[in-house]
Amino acid sequence: MTAPANATPVRAEESLRQTLLSPGYRRLLLLCVLLGVPIALACFFFVGLQHEAQHWVWTTLPEAAGYATPPWWWPLPALLLAGLILAPIVTRMPGGGGHLPVNGLGGAPVGPRGLPGAVLAALATLPLGVVLGPEAPLMAVGSGLALLAVRRAGAGGDQRASAILATAGSTAAISTILGGPVAAAVLLIEGAGLAGARLVALLLPCLLASATGALVFTGFGRWTGLEIGALALPDLPPQAGPDAGDFLWGLPTAPR
Repeated sequence: MTAPANATPVRAEESLRQTLLSPGYRRLLLLCVLLGVPIALACFFFVGLQHEAQHWVWTTLPEAAGYATPPWWWPLPALLLAGLILAPIVTRMPGGGGHLPVNGLGGAPVGPRGLPGAVLAALATLPLGVVLGPEAPLMAVGSGLALLAVRRAGAGGDQRASAILATAGSTAAISTILGGPVAAAVLLIEGAGLAGARLVALLLPCLLASATGALVFTGFGRWTGLEIGALALPDLPPQAGPDAGDFLWGLPTAPR
């Protein structure tokens, strides 16, 4: 005797309902809100320090050397210095300086043990011209601090809760430069590769942590007046509607 076709969705919906209404999940949501505050502050100082160092390397130092703008050869010694600083961090410190960029957003989060190496690697390379961006180091800061808080609280035995908190911490961190929680949550969940009930259970902690982080980050930035160099589009091209040529070009490329 076979089960009805809608039995599996009904069971999944009931399981999701029990998860969302459980006391443990509500405590997890509260912890994500609380973690968003220190993670946002840590990310603020990280991005602010990186922005100030970048301004010093590419603006203040060339002007002090007598150049109105950096000469064409300026990036060469800067990148050489970045490599010399990065080599011992990658080879001798735990975590290898963070995750490999070719792996994308997936993979295990950076834990507390690998966090110092990831932060030092980012601060040693980004201001000197390595153009990988601050996204992965910020995610490392978020996940590392979240897992550190879990271990300090003695709740590191629940692997699933630790994974959710690490993802929520990364989302709170990345929302600081993306300008809001929604884009950060979509980015992180896309990297997680989840769907269905598990996606919903992960989405709520990520949105709460990133919303708290974005709020604290924005308010703290305005209060201190420090520049953090968040992602922005200063000049947008003029708006133009598609014409017949655009439509014809879309036909052969659409199936791809």
